[in-house]
Amino acid sequence: MPIYQESGLQITLPDGESFRFQDCSGYKTLSGKNLSEMDFGWWDSTKNSLWLLDVKDYSHLPPTERLPDHLLDNLIKKATDSLLILSAVWFGSVKGQEICSELPLSCRTFPSKPKKLKIVFVLKITNSLLKAELSPLKTRLLARLRGRIALFDINNVTLADHETGIRMGLPIATLPSETNSV
Repeated sequence: MPIYQESGLQITLPDGESFRFQDCSGYKTLSGKNLSEMDFGWWDSTKNSLWLLDVKDYSHLPPTERLPDHLLDNLIKKATDSLLILSAVWFGSVKGQEICSELPLSCRTFPSKPKKLKIVFVLKITNSLLKAELSPLKTRLLARLRGRIALFDINNVTLADHETGIRMGLPIATLPSETNSV
């Protein structure tokens, strides 16, 4: 199983069923061209779902600070651009074919029903005041993405703090060195 460390979290993904757009040479050729991506993708055969996960670390913010104003636009861009990348893969454009060749077979075609596509944002947050900001942020995120995700038969987007993500069964964990220091 591939294990990654990103944004203060450990992400453990299934063997042969996961990918990172940033590692695809076809995506790398688009670097610097105003295209964003979700951090991780994987196929979960037990849930018939293609997952896209992005993680961010805000555990360093002092109690007096709020989540950054640009966060909402950043999340929207990551979700939208990742769906565009997958659309190019599934459509078979030249760039899409380059990226497709580096994706697991299970991710190379649109996940048809009853398969699902899941978009998840996890923020590493330890401050309870920042956690309280997530619900209104998720409402605004969903409102801004609603039309875009409907094109892919997606009904919802998940935005959660890392502890909630762990309880949800996402393949994330706090880094071992950090669990001892908390």
